[in-house]
Amino acid sequence: MTDQDEPKLTSYGTPTRARFVVLTLLCLVAAVAYISRNAISVPAKLIQEELDITQTQMGWVMSAFFWSYALSQIPSGWIAHVWGTRRSLTAFAVLWSIATALTGMVTGFWMLIGVRLIFGISQAGIFPCCASTISKWLPHARRGLASGLLGSFMSIGSAFGAFSIGLLLAGIHGNGIDIPGLSWRTIMYLCAVPSFMWAVVFYYWFRDRPEDHPAVNPAELHLIRGDESETPAEKTKDVPKETHAEPTPWGQILTSFSMWMICGQQFFRAAGNIFYMTWFPVYLQKARDISLASSGILTSLPLLTFVVGNFLGGIVVDLVLQRTGSRRWSRQGVAIVAMLGCGLCTLCAYFVKEMNLAMTLISISMFFAGLGGACGYTVTIDKGGQHVAPIFGMMNMMGNLGAALLPVVVGAMFDAGRYESVLILMAGIYVSAALCWMLLNPNGTVFKDKWEAADT
Repeated sequence: MTDQDEPKLTSYGTPTRARFVVLTLLCLVAAVAYISRNAISVPAKLIQEELDITQTQMGWVMSAFFWSYALSQIPSGWIAHVWGTRRSLTAFAVLWSIATALTGMVTGFWMLIGVRLIFGISQAGIFPCCASTISKWLPHARRGLASGLLGSFMSIGSAFGAFSIGLLLAGIHGNGIDIPGLSWRTIMYLCAVPSFMWAVVFYYWFRDRPEDHPAVNPAELHLIRGDESETPAEKTKDVPKETHAEPTPWGQILTSFSMWMICGQQFFRAAGNIFYMTWFPVYLQKARDISLASSGILTSLPLLTFVVGNFLGGIVVDLVLQRTGSRRWSRQGVAIVAMLGCGLCTLCAYFVKEMNLAMTLISISMFFAGLGGACGYTVTIDKGGQHVAPIFGMMNMMGNLGAALLPVVVGAMFDAGRYESVLILMAGIYVSAALCWMLLNPNGTVFKDKWEAADT
């Protein structure tokens, strides 16, 4: 991966590539976080049976994470803004590693609820930290790709987790091989390890600003900053080592129509996406009569197409912006097409009884869902100005309120035996996200909306 601006930087020398290491670390934390976050989805039935809880109660367990996650978004965004990503994200990762291990020790419904609440609090700061870091470490023309990669690695973590946990639960049998499966409690302990290892590496290597990192040379700093500085040397000289965070203008944020449309699209999009990371294995087991091990493997398929959609979405967003110079086309246009495509494919899957075709339609719908994901992150970074972390936190808070409500609603539907009709609900949710995008102006900032012509 190279930056199109690099040939212009010969007078400063060849840029170093520390920004790509930063992006890699952000992608890895998204992956390991989602492995831990969704580890209870595949063994949900086993957990229910051992702890003697109903599907509605299990819906509340899955929802508990998102309530605390949502309500902690703004505080964690503030912490990221004041403390910086290096200290904040390291502390968050260590805390959710502990919460993952504690999941393997629960003995009842309320203890499981408590652990999931801690889990949500600890993971709330991930993406405000990531958004703030992208805005500081990557040039404008690469933010779409970075957002797409971040979304892709969330789904890589979910898909890898679902696939591997399904195999670990079932074991490997046949062709002379007989490896017994592991208990769901043991799997929780294993899932705690990657996040802790990541935290150690991240704290040792990362710095909040490229100016402060010894691996960043003047050419790379100029590439990152672009027109924000006259020369890399001047930028490094003029900016003090320690800066004080500016007060967040909450009055302007809370009265911005753009802010509420950003929150609205995220509310519906996150609610739709979370179904595939929570109840989808149970849907396959109940509505489609799929085995426990197979449901874990099949769950990974739409999550993998979501990965591809996220990755391509980042590329498409950047490409459309470069070709048209229009944020309206590159952010809003791509998102509307993606959300409508997602809703249509999900609705079609409801009417299809043949399993392979239904899974194909569901996987295509998740490709579209991923395609639109980069648009939401990129437009938030664009419109956040100097306050990306708290604004991203508010957007993510609303998204996770949607993600918190959905598992409870679906759990109640499943207890009522309405397994198949859940796809109609999903289709309506994605169409609602498209409507929010139609009303959102991607130009300007949330502090001062620009109502410009449709071709800008």
